[in-house]
Amino acid sequence: MFSVKNNFVLLPLLLIGFELLWPYGHCQLVDISKVSLDTRYYTFFGCVRDMNVPEDLVELYKLDIMPDDQVTCCVIRCVGMRLGIYDDKNGLDVDKQYERVKERLTIDEATYKRGVRNCIRNIQRGRNLNDCERAYLIITRCQGGTCHSVRRNGPRHTVGSRRTTKPSLKES
Repeated sequence: MFSVKNNFVLLPLLLIGFELLWPYGHCQLVDISKVSLDTRYYTFFGCVRDMNVPEDLVELYKLDIMPDDQVTCCVIRCVGMRLGIYDDKNGLDVDKQYERVKERLTIDEATYKRGVRNCIRNIQRGRNLNDCERAYLIITRCQGGTCHSVRRNGPRHTVGSRRTTKPSLKES
């Protein structure tokens, strides 16, 4: 039988173990919609981890390079969903995103929101996009270019040349 002293030692260990078994339970009090750019990587690499992204892509992400492939599209979608600014049914929540970035803007609220909504409309016009592609294009193109995009599988074609690789989302 354990003494009282041992029970006080075991109880915190038991609670710590329970915390580890309860995923994201300790984050319920955090308003993740207000994550700053300094902490954006916590959410981003959480999505990378949960989606089991290949190591070669992870190395590019660490360099702030976002290839326009399907995996990266889905990672960006995951980030938007975790931040609470994007969902597949309603798309980008322009009002929530404005609240997140308003201190860093040099334009007024109406101009910002009108510009983002126009960008979203233009991105989707005439395209048949899956959920990941739609999220990727909206979040990366309509939010001020905070990441650099490159193609992973070959050079881009030039005007007059014959396309030999699958078209990039950027060329659509």
